[in-house]
Amino acid sequence: MKPWIENIGLKEVRDGYHHDAGFNSMLIQIVDPGTEFPKPKYHFKEVRQFFFLDVDDSDHDKFYFEAAITNEDAKGIAEALQHAWDNSMNVVVHCHMGVSRSGAVAEVGTMMGFRDVGNWRAPNPMVKRKVMHYLGLV
Repeated sequence: MKPWIENIGLKEVRDGYHHDAGFNSMLIQIVDPGTEFPKPKYHFKEVRQFFFLDVDDSDHDKFYFEAAITNEDAKGIAEALQHAWDNSMNVVVHCHMGVSRSGAVAEVGTMMGFRDVGNWRAPNPMVKRKVMHYLGLV
């Protein structure tokens, strides 16, 4: 069976409100700069962590734009997704609310072939585009 991907919020990872990822699983954590990563309630085989704000091309405030996803972040997320896919790992990805940044990563994952668990999302277009670029999907 194909591995799945799920986007959730910070509170849900801490409280364990997500599908059972099993032993062969990866947690991708995305938090705002200066925020601590929440300790997940359940164990994940691998954890990848990233700091960036939920910023897209329409944000013109220099401070916020400078804290947007970097090319290095996008490449790291793309590599994490590819590693998870190559190793048939289920993926739980979280950001603060579990909708935009994590939603973009989950949507790219479904484009790669991960099964979608059906959580609502409003993907951040910049995150989605940059991660897709590093996976060769654009």
